[in-house]
Amino acid sequence: MSLHVASDGCSLQPFKLAFTAWVTAIMYHAEREVGTEMTKSVDESRKAACHDPIERAKWAVLEKEDAEYARLLDGVMEVMAVLEEDIGATSIISRTKQHLYGQVIAIRVAQEDHLETEEAMVLPLLRENLSPERQLVVIGGLLVDHEAGDQRWVLDWISQDLTPNENKLLLELADPILQPQLVA
Repeated sequence: MSLHVASDGCSLQPFKLAFTAWVTAIMYHAEREVGTEMTKSVDESRKAACHDPIERAKWAVLEKEDAEYARLLDGVMEVMAVLEEDIGATSIISRTKQHLYGQVIAIRVAQEDHLETEEAMVLPLLRENLSPERQLVVIGGLLVDHEAGDQRWVLDWISQDLTPNENKLLLELADPILQPQLVA
């Protein structure tokens, strides 16, 4: 994701558009995590691990992750407030530019931390507790927005930052997800 904060006095429209696209992806990801097969599996694993000290330590890390994710969402809301309230509709000054830049960096760091924690802690739980078919449904819920006019928007957004080989792998993963019989 590439965001460029405008020069002094310049229009914020390109920044707003890029930021809105990024925030849409963040919020979509958050929505898909809550109350889905993914969280049900994680919750079941949490209950099963309550007597194992190592597992309890893992869960303590994941609980801290929830707070970090809330911080990410708070940062998003703060930038949106700056864009709408503090600046007005169109232009930017140096102080505001610095504030926006700092907030965007903080959001990006929080997003990376969240995704790294999911990769290290949540994905192994899903692999252990879900059948390959259910895993595909969970992945489909994250990658394909069946409620949107353009169901592939998440895939298209992700593919912008991937290498050609990574894009090929993503499309191979997405093909069965996009088939009508896997609509959750």
